[in-house]
Amino acid sequence: MAKRKKLSRPAKVFWGLLAVVLIAVTGIWGYNRYMEQKKIDNLYKHGFKLLEEQTALYIKENYSGISKIEFSPIFIDGDGKFTMLTAEIEPFIYDNKGNKAKLGGKIENTAYESYGLLNGITALDYDINGKEIIYLKDYDANLEIDVSGYNTLPDKAKLSSSKKIDSNMEALVTDGQLEEVKKSTLGSPDAEIKYNLEIKKER
Repeated sequence: MAKRKKLSRPAKVFWGLLAVVLIAVTGIWGYNRYMEQKKIDNLYKHGFKLLEEQTALYIKENYSGISKIEFSPIFIDGDGKFTMLTAEIEPFIYDNKGNKAKLGGKIENTAYESYGLLNGITALDYDINGKEIIYLKDYDANLEIDVSGYNTLPDKAKLSSSKKIDSNMEALVTDGQLEEVKKSTLGSPDAEIKYNLEIKKER
């Protein structure tokens, strides 16, 4: 039986170094990919935090009879390359009777607008210098408001009116999903707001 030829010392060194290089390259690639995803996630969390604030504050300050406003996770679908990227949240309203209702979706035969990319957030990206670009929409004033550098919602992005929210709230009351909730300048000052910045790939 022929003996297996042993690797020479230089060959062992070569293959050992090659293995180390491959492991290092794979590790760097994995780390860079992780950091890039983390950067994107932080952008989405920032943008949606401001949208949630804009939505919740309008409801809290303009509707009486509300005990709590809370939000679903940020639902992301698609990759933006081969499939269209969508990202949405679902706002939920609780009245003082304990009823819970969702903004957006269908009531009877009417579909109400959702909340997310292109439905409240009109720009969510990075510029060539790596700085965040975040714009919120004020539909009634027909304005796109730059909120890129803000950690909390600035006064300029607060809604003074919102036909989108008002029509949906009216429909929820008419449908009986909410009780004793009324449009009022008194608002619901004691209403709790629960923001949600968890990111989910599926609903």
